[in-house]
Amino acid sequence: MIELPTTRDQIAFLHRRAGWGLRPGELDGLVEGGTEAALERLVDPDGAGVALEAGPWDGWSFDYDRSDNEGTVEQVIEALDRWANALLNSERPLEHQLAWFWHDHFAVSAQVVQHLPTMLQHLDLCRTLGRGDFAELIHAVTIDAAMLVFLDGTTSVAGAPNENYGRELLELYTVGINNFTEDDVLAAAIALTGWVTRPRFDFEVRFVPTRHDDTPQTLLGVGDVHDVASVVAATTGHPACPVFIASKLGRALLGDIDNPKIFELGEVFSAAGLDITTLTRATLTAGLDGHGSPQVQAPLPWLVQALKTTGVPVVTRTMAGLLRSMGQVPGRPPNVGGYPGATTWLASSATAARFSAANLLARSTADGAEVLVAARAGDWDEVADLCLRPQGFSAPTLAALRDLPASTSDRPGEAALALALASPDVLIA
Repeated sequence: MIELPTTRDQIAFLHRRAGWGLRPGELDGLVEGGTEAALERLVDPDGAGVALEAGPWDGWSFDYDRSDNEGTVEQVIEALDRWANALLNSERPLEHQLAWFWHDHFAVSAQVVQHLPTMLQHLDLCRTLGRGDFAELIHAVTIDAAMLVFLDGTTSVAGAPNENYGRELLELYTVGINNFTEDDVLAAAIALTGWVTRPRFDFEVRFVPTRHDDTPQTLLGVGDVHDVASVVAATTGHPACPVFIASKLGRALLGDIDNPKIFELGEVFSAAGLDITTLTRATLTAGLDGHGSPQVQAPLPWLVQALKTTGVPVVTRTMAGLLRSMGQVPGRPPNVGGYPGATTWLASSATAARFSAANLLARSTADGAEVLVAARAGDWDEVADLCLRPQGFSAPTLAALRDLPASTSDRPGEAALALALASPDVLIA
């Protein structure tokens, strides 16, 4: 359980879990409007009058040549730069939070796709469809070029169906383990044959009838399954699907939550016709009501929040190096299960990398930045508040900050700021 006794605590919680942090002063403004307004601004920015925003890569036209290694690296760096700045500057941060969740959920890796434009299209799909109809999202992902390459769907043909996507669709994307059989995997694979793309050429997706087996299949107890639409209907219509997705989003936003609340959220999701925004609102409301638990922040959200707190501008190559050293590179989940969890982020190597990153951020923080001024003055309550911890630092962190020896090589407050950013109080959101 997480106690959130004040409006300030509640809004800080929302933006730690679903808003990529806040810049100095932004929490004050949101507190004036109240918790409900802050929640609605996150989950329904249109209703709150927040203007639509271009996607990170909208309007970016470039010629992609895989044989030009140097040019490709530069384009990857620019893509990450555009992505990072979107996370830092968006007035619609939950859209990017959900896009990041779906990127982790589907776990398509650029290392497998090996075609930047196609990977960016996949990430855009996660953002543009990521807060709408879950069945529509699954349908689009099923015939997405990046996914066809990632899980070998493009090689799946009548008479020799490839089961990779069918298996992950059931186990990881829709109903979860123990809710399907090997026969279901094969049925899904057969029904999805015929969709191809050309990874050596243009990555255009097309359906080739001669490669498709249209024989009606039985999938999850549903008959006459023979194409993408009927596969999506069978999987997303299964009673395990709403609970499975509610559980996974719940863990992402709230940490550990009890089974009664998971089933309640699943019922909300089902009743809403698998509307993702409705599920997200209900999940965050559950968090405000005290459900959930302390949660170790993954490297990317930790770094973005730290950049907002300090006001340090993005240096993309440096940011990429920091994320690589901490074990979480956007666009490169390590396996089909997505990015690892708390055990990895608390490992000695990741901890050392986080402290190195915090030191670099503190050194790069401008002299007049509010958080550095507060650290210099030893105003630990203000430092904690600027780090979105209005309840203040824990006793061990306060003792470490107060006992920090002075160093002639550091600006006053710099070492304390680094320690605060890397502390368990900030890491565990």
